[in-house]
Amino acid sequence: MDSNGIFTKLLVITVLLPLFSITAGTDLPDICPEIVPRSRWGAMDPLEIDYTIIPLQYIIVHHTVTPTCKTEASCSDMLTSIQNFHMNTLDFHDIGYNFMVGGDGKIYEGAGWHKVGAHTYKFNTKSIGLAFIGNFSNALPEDISLKAAKDFIECGIRLGELDEKVKLLGAKQVSSTLSPGLKLFRELKKWKHWSENK
Repeated sequence: MDSNGIFTKLLVITVLLPLFSITAGTDLPDICPEIVPRSRWGAMDPLEIDYTIIPLQYIIVHHTVTPTCKTEASCSDMLTSIQNFHMNTLDFHDIGYNFMVGGDGKIYEGAGWHKVGAHTYKFNTKSIGLAFIGNFSNALPEDISLKAAKDFIECGIRLGELDEKVKLLGAKQVSSTLSPGLKLFRELKKWKHWSENK
């Protein structure tokens, strides 16, 4: 076997196998919250996939400006509607967010780890888009949802998906939007990885 063949096999072993392990949900750090895979909430297959270079430098937080959901069934229905809107109306290749936070305290896989989302112009290739399901202009998400999001960030750092010095930003800091809602934005300012600056 020539050196190119050996290099290709090493690439598969060192890069693709760890990625499979993450997506399969095995050997996750204890801090990681429950992540509901796409298959469980009924996601359509993406039309196209682009990959990011990890670790990522930013987490951009959004809210979906939809009704909230408090059960896996109702969150799944909401995500199906969001994905349909993103793909059929906005012509996205997939649901725009990498992950979503339900009112049931679960994280829902969107585009997922190490994949480019479609949530924040000029930041999609260098960030995770994390959206809270609901409208949080005048109310905060459930405590279990806030805890799940904080644990998710630490989980991403331990997995090597997010930089140890990752910057947490509200979408309104980097684009013309009110997202993630005033109440949630004020809450984010108290979080460990919050950054005033890009």
